[in-house]
Amino acid sequence: MNPTPRVALVVTTIGRPETLDRLLRSVLEQSSPVTEMMVVDQSGETGTAEVVERWRDRLPIRRVTTPRGLSAGRNAGVAALGDHDIVGFPDDDTWYAPDTLARVREAIGERGVVSGMLLDAAGRPAQLAFGAEPAVLDSTTVWSQAIEATCFYTSSFMRAVGDFDEGLGAGCPTPWQSGEGTDLLLRGLRSGWSIAYDPRITVYEDNPSVPAAGTRESRLRARHVARGTGRVYRRHYGRRDRLRTLARPLGGALLSVVRARWAEAGWHLQRLVGRLEGITGILLPARRHIYSRT
Repeated sequence: MNPTPRVALVVTTIGRPETLDRLLRSVLEQSSPVTEMMVVDQSGETGTAEVVERWRDRLPIRRVTTPRGLSAGRNAGVAALGDHDIVGFPDDDTWYAPDTLARVREAIGERGVVSGMLLDAAGRPAQLAFGAEPAVLDSTTVWSQAIEATCFYTSSFMRAVGDFDEGLGAGCPTPWQSGEGTDLLLRGLRSGWSIAYDPRITVYEDNPSVPAAGTRESRLRARHVARGTGRVYRRHYGRRDRLRTLARPLGGALLSVVRARWAEAGWHLQRLVGRLEGITGILLPARRHIYSRT
């Protein structure tokens, strides 16, 4: 690793020029600058290209185009990068604190990967139960303290472990619309790599496409995300752990029924069904499937 590691970023976007512009502004404002930034444009529109052009004289930024698929976009972006020591994969609806990349450079050390904390616009932990203390992650805690947008990977890790699985993740051509980042981390752990969590590394998110809690759309989204979780469990865990990952949403559904929280019970049940589908590889009947990026 170089004394000052070269950090590259790859962001895959489906056409959110306003939020992409916010991300690029946060990258420009880093106390420790980015070495290279690749925008993988999957929008099929002109808005992303216009944003990149506006930032070209202020950031070392390039744009490539690919068909839809988040994992495929990330892989294409890495392949197009120049020399780098660390690569991160912000989503197009995220942005960085001013010291995010400086913290990454400090924290990664001899680790293969370092993960930070994802916060919402109000500064509260988002999506996962991120801890308050630094930790070394294992096959259990990797689910609760690492998510793609907060993970930064050494180039040596990526060369040794491989690309994101293009059969997993949002927009991929399969029903397994999540789990690609956790799959990559679990492959790294299995190969002997160390993965750290450092809550000083902060990434913010404001996803305009997430449906409101309690709606039918939120339950459908829970199911299609859970399918990817189940698929990763099928690949990396034994029978006991698979049963545990099914028991958790089942318990949540039962508790919600006892409390007469019917919409919440439905959300837990959709997670249960989705995980079961991923583990078995069998899709159960449903009125509607969502395979879109959210």
